Amino acid sequence: MTTPHNGMMPDISPQPLYPHNRVKRHLSELFRLALPVVIARIGMLIMSVVDTIIVGNYDSSSLAYLNIAHAPFISLMITGFGLLIGIMIMTSHAIGRNNPKAAGQVWRACFPYGVILGFGLAVLAWQSKWIFILSGQPGAIIEHSTELAHILALGMPAALIYISCSFFMEGLQRPLPGMMLMVAANVVNLILDYGLVYGVWGMPELGAAGAAWTSTIIRWLMAGTMLAYVLLMRDHVLFGLRDGFANWWHHSRDIRSMGYAAGASQGMETAAFSTMQLFAGRISIMAAASYGITMTILSLMFMFALGLASATSVRVGIAYGRRDRADMALAGWIGLLTTMGVMFCLSLPLYFFPAWVAALFSEDAVVIAGTSSLLLLMPIIFPTDGGQNAAISALRGTGDKWAPTVLHMFSYIGVMIPAGYYLAFIRDLGVAGLFWGIVIASLVAVSGLAIRFRIVSGRELPSYP
Repeated sequence: MTTPHNGMMPDISPQPLYPHNRVKRHLSELFRLALPVVIARIGMLIMSVVDTIIVGNYDSSSLAYLNIAHAPFISLMITGFGLLIGIMIMTSHAIGRNNPKAAGQVWRACFPYGVILGFGLAVLAWQSKWIFILSGQPGAIIEHSTELAHILALGMPAALIYISCSFFMEGLQRPLPGMMLMVAANVVNLILDYGLVYGVWGMPELGAAGAAWTSTIIRWLMAGTMLAYVLLMRDHVLFGLRDGFANWWHHSRDIRSMGYAAGASQGMETAAFSTMQLFAGRISIMAAASYGITMTILSLMFMFALGLASATSVRVGIAYGRRDRADMALAGWIGLLTTMGVMFCLSLPLYFFPAWVAALFSEDAVVIAGTSSLLLLMPIIFPTDGGQNAAISALRGTGDKWAPTVLHMFSYIGVMIPAGYYLAFIRDLGVAGLFWGIVIASLVAVSGLAIRFRIVSGRELPSYP
């Protein structure tokens, strides 16, 4: 293969790679890519777990305030992540067709977009008080959660800067820098979190506000470090990473279009789960604490699914970039089935030892009992919720935009919220009814998205323009 005079690799579809032992290859590549991403994603959630454990043992009411404050913030942040998902997908497409300059232009086009998104979402997160009021939260929750939401909002731009760089590296199949940075960030987070919550080592005792300040500080440290790494990469010239951001809005058009669907999907799903957290707050403060602990555990384990799903998206995207339909379909199905199997195995310790796990997060007997009963549902929720994420990631790897988004939104907005409300308040199941709503929605989502991938992966792929 020759290289043209401009230094760019030819933008063509090479011959399919590895015609034999494709299943073994896909499994090997899936776990090779997924493991660092899993560690990085888990690291992101471990910081929240540390917050939950430290604040939960400090004071149960403070934990409820922090959980409620996180609800709109996390919803907005995940929406931002979805809006930027095109960075990873379009980078993998460029790598699949051996065009590193095109891969670099993906990042240069989308980095300014990520910065603007970060500040815009920070403004929305600052206005969280009206959500607490409209959802009927008690006065104490409105007052304290609003203060915490203001602190968290200051870290929103940093979160979007970090993820724009991290998605680019993952699209290049280089997830290790993000993993190493996340491990280091967790060490700093543990020390700072404990110090600011309890007021030790000469630090002020801030309670839940200490955990919120720690999260914001850590996010800015991670953003600056990851941005420096991308710009100082040894092969930055190959990708043209320092060629400037001229015409970024025009060059990011297709990537933004892909992100609109993903952002709507992830944002609506997260908003739906945040709504369930607000429902729990209406039940009682103890219910809000139990729901928050269980969702923290679910979110932590979900990072395994998210890592496998991200790897699935990259593997599908690279095969799509090569225009290898059979390999693309195989990558998607292996990713889906592997994710569901891994998630089921991860649910078993929670099912058999629920009280022991719950006791890690709180010393309150009522909270422990409530959390333990919810953990018994995890063998159903883990594989279905993880599977739907793998399926929608596979679809995004093929460039499919709005159909999976509609299916996803229907499952979590049209099914989960009404089912959760009905079971929790009408059938009087309390917080357990909220989780049965999650079970029903996840089953609907994984079934619909799997059928959609079967349809899309059976079509002939379009040729390059």
